Amino acid sequence: MRTAGILVLLALSAVAFGQTQSPGMYSDQNGALTELSPAAYSGMQSSNAIVKMSFFWTFRGSHSAVQVSTKRPQFRLVCAFTGGVPLLMLCGPMLKQPTDLIIVRLDEKSDHREARSTTGTMFGATSGFDPKKTTTATAVKRDDGSWEVSTTADLKPGEYLITTGMQPQGFDFGIKESK
Repeated sequence: MRTAGILVLLALSAVAFGQTQSPGMYSDQNGALTELSPAAYSGMQSSNAIVKMSFFWTFRGSHSAVQVSTKRPQFRLVCAFTGGVPLLMLCGPMLKQPTDLIIVRLDEKSDHREARSTTGTMFGATSGFDPKKTTTATAVKRDDGSWEVSTTADLKPGEYLITTGMQPQGFDFGIKESK
């Protein structure tokens, strides 16, 4: 009975905010929305040389399920109290505005994708992604309560992660090589 009440409350709040789409992140290709899956985080790997050490976020599979064919992809973010940790990380506290979003180009390996998150030596360390592999994303609120998310620069063909950079959570997509 309690579950039914929660579902009714969620449905009513979606109607109140004018959202017709289920909570999630979608690729918008000429008006056709394709849902992105949360990136399948598989853990952290490290490489350790005598002088230098690096840590990588790793994601399962050599490619994401959603592949787009444009250098400047558009996304639709529908925030809600449901949808799992990746969605909550992007939507931010109180669901007023998405947290700062970045798009990280992932290094492609034969069976996984990865992004270096920390580098260090015995003298110190830095955390964060290589600025050459990141692009910021802007989020503009739509009349229906969802967010239009777009990149601030063209992206090269490859695999990407939309994240806040705080946790290894986000949504992945790829850009196909144009022929």
